[in-house]
Amino acid sequence: EINNSPAEYIRKSLQADLKHADSMNATYFSGRGEFLMLSEEEEEEVEEEEENNNSAILSSPPSNNNGCNNGDQGDSSAKRRRIRSVKGIVGLQDISTTTGTNKHKSKDWETSEHPNLCELRRMSIHSSCRRLGYGAKLVRECISHAKGSKFDGIKVVTGAWMEAAIGFYTKMGFEDKGRLEYANGDGSSVTLAHLELIF
Repeated sequence: EINNSPAEYIRKSLQADLKHADSMNATYFSGRGEFLMLSEEEEEEVEEEEENNNSAILSSPPSNNNGCNNGDQGDSSAKRRRIRSVKGIVGLQDISTTTGTNKHKSKDWETSEHPNLCELRRMSIHSSCRRLGYGAKLVRECISHAKGSKFDGIKVVTGAWMEAAIGFYTKMGFEDKGRLEYANGDGSSVTLAHLELIF
């Protein structure tokens, strides 16, 4: 069972990036791409009326809490159930010149001297779980998947104003390749930061 709130968070996180219902498959599951979701098993208290309809009730609280909030455990006799809580999400898009999903794109800001890369996209950590190491864990999983899928490295494009994100990626080993201007369809433009981690 997945918490409804984090599930809604995933939907909203992807909605801004993926315009069509089938675009998640086209973006993340074509070629050697992947979509990763980090979750942990937790326990929560159950109301007495709900307890009668739930077969997964436990009679005692957990010995420790793997969630983000390590507050008061409450009454030790309270009934609890196991759930999986989503901590963060990230997508890897295959942008290689061989099996990639964006081979038709040729804008300067999207090119790289390395033709066999994947792009890290939609990195997001749930607001209740930030600064607890989940972002680093997700990036390490992305690196492991990219190496296992025979990519030469990972590319990240993010807003040039997102200094905290840029600092995070450089701390994880990415090289800041500079700033590029991207022209939007409405005539406006935005400055983007381009980072790469080559294995």
